[in-house]
Amino acid sequence: MNKNLFTKEKLMQYLLIVSIISISFIGLYYLQLLTSPVLINIFNAIKAVLIPFLIAFFLSFLIGPFSLWIQKTFKLPKGISIIIAILFGILFIFGILILTVGFILSQLGGIFSSLLTMIDNVAFEQIITDIIAAITEYLNATGINDIITEISENGASIERLFAFLGSVLLILTGIGSSILNAIVILALTPVFMFYLIKEKTLIFGSLSKVAPKSIRHHVVELGIRSDVVIKNYFKGQGLMILIVTMIFVFSLGTLSLFIPNFSFQHAIIFGIIMGMVNIIPYVGAWIGISVPVIFLLSLHLQSQQLSPQTNIYLVAIIAVLAINIVEQALESSIIQPNILGKQVHIHPLAILSSFIFFGGVFGFAGFLLAVPIAGTIRASLQYYNEQSVLYEASEAVIVEPEIIPVEPQKKSRSARSKKKSC
Repeated sequence: MNKNLFTKEKLMQYLLIVSIISISFIGLYYLQLLTSPVLINIFNAIKAVLIPFLIAFFLSFLIGPFSLWIQKTFKLPKGISIIIAILFGILFIFGILILTVGFILSQLGGIFSSLLTMIDNVAFEQIITDIIAAITEYLNATGINDIITEISENGASIERLFAFLGSVLLILTGIGSSILNAIVILALTPVFMFYLIKEKTLIFGSLSKVAPKSIRHHVVELGIRSDVVIKNYFKGQGLMILIVTMIFVFSLGTLSLFIPNFSFQHAIIFGIIMGMVNIIPYVGAWIGISVPVIFLLSLHLQSQQLSPQTNIYLVAIIAVLAINIVEQALESSIIQPNILGKQVHIHPLAILSSFIFFGGVFGFAGFLLAVPIAGTIRASLQYYNEQSVLYEASEAVIVEPEIIPVEPQKKSRSARSKKKSC
């Protein structure tokens, strides 16, 4: 164990840092109590700008190489190449989302229609009763139901009417605020992406000049390392998406040879969807597997109306789940460690903590970008540790003065000859 870490000066330094951090958190807590509405508004304003900037920053690592390829291939100006690349990226992402969500909703509609034909009236009435009970419970939780009951029993008045309208307006305001935030993110992200791709060096070079000159080279080095980590992460993720897609296309294509009404075209569509959503860590695999499972469940319910003894689709669902488990095992043990490499290797506990923290702060965008942000933080901590080791090594080196022995001067031949003559 290094004894230099526990010297009196080091312990005093650590105690001072902990005290400053503790006092800062306590001060922020009481400041939040005193000026909560102002801080909430400031935080919301920062969040409204920071979320599209983060999304654009990380997407620029994907769109940037594509725009460069367009520029070199078609000899177009840089700005036009970036705009074309962003448009293609937006169309591709929305195409995958529309294809996935539309397919799931259409299959769910078929499943519900099949279920309604299979269940009797008593069960259907019970489902309707449960839905009404859930709606009533929600209205009770929001207080709207109590206001409606009071108005119906005691008669309408100006105060009760305004109270009812206030509750409804509060709900509509929350929904409208969420929709407005989504529109702002969708509008600002392409704009930020355009300038980050076109003038990334200028932007981050200008930001580095804000730092003091004594630490400016550290800021630049951290930026370079973070850039390398994020590039490697997205390159690895792209290769992993391709491998996962090929695995599911091959396995589901083989399964389609034995399952009626399950064609190879379905296997290709499911494989692409399952590969694309795999970029969402942990959750993406189960979102992707739900698409073929829902499709096979719909086929099973339809087959039960014609031949109740047919269970081949249930066997297919079990096979798809088994394929997903095998793929997850291969991905976690072989594919991911070998592709992502040690530069973006992060402990699973740190990844889960990043999901919880950044997802709670920035919502779905933070959940999606948790791993790149965690990789950037890891690169920063690694660089800090390297600088600490270099500093301690420089402190431990004692430079001793070099003693150069002086040789006695040899007498010249003329001096020796004079001595002999004397």
